[in-house]
Amino acid sequence: MTDLLIVDDHEIVRSGIKRLVENNAKLNIVADLGSGEEAYHFLQKNTVDLVIMDISMPGKGGIETTNQIKKRFPKIKVLMLSMHDNSMIIDKAMKAGANGYILKNDLSDDLLDAIEKVMNNEIIISASVDRNDFDDSKIKDLNNKEFEIFKSIASGEELLSIAKKLNISYKTAANYQTSIKQKLNIKNTLDFYNLAKENKVL
Repeated sequence: MTDLLIVDDHEIVRSGIKRLVENNAKLNIVADLGSGEEAYHFLQKNTVDLVIMDISMPGKGGIETTNQIKKRFPKIKVLMLSMHDNSMIIDKAMKAGANGYILKNDLSDDLLDAIEKVMNNEIIISASVDRNDFDDSKIKDLNNKEFEIFKSIASGEELLSIAKKLNISYKTAANYQTSIKQKLNIKNTLDFYNLAKENKVL
C-alpha cells in the first residue's frame, strides 16, 4: 500500500486526482492540502510514501516546498504536477529533489503509471514535455529561492508580502530582488513580468 499526500491550491485538481486513484487498491490518500506550508507541517506529524505536488501555488511554491521536504524527509518521494512544459522548470524541480514531473494535461493518462514508476525508484517525466525548450534562458541560473521570488515579483506581488509568505525579513527579500536583477540584467517589475511570460513561468 502506498500512502499519498495531494498538494494543490485548486480543489478541483485535488478532486480530480482523488478520482483517478480512489479505485486503485494499492493507493491510499492520507490527506489533500492546499499549500506547501500545510504540507510541510503535516509531514512533521504524519507519514506518507509519496507527495503529489503542484509546482505553482501561493506562498511557498512546489519547488521550494519539495526542497524543504527532501532535506527533512529524504525517503519521501515527490511527484511534481505542472502546467509548464519547459526544460528549465523541470531542471529546477529535479534539482530540488523531485522524483517525477508530469503535466496536468497528461494526468488522466499518465498519473497511475507515474506513481508506480516513481515508487519503483524510476524518474518519470511526461513524454509530451519539450526537453530542449529554453535551455539558454538566464532564469535557470537562479537558485530555488531566487526563482520563487522572481515568479512572485513577476506576478505582481509586493516585496513585503513575499517576505511574509517565505518567512524572511523584508531586507532579505530586497537583497534577493537586487541579486535577481543583477543575474538577469533587468531593472523593473515590467522586466520581471516580460521575462517570466517569455519563458512560460507564469
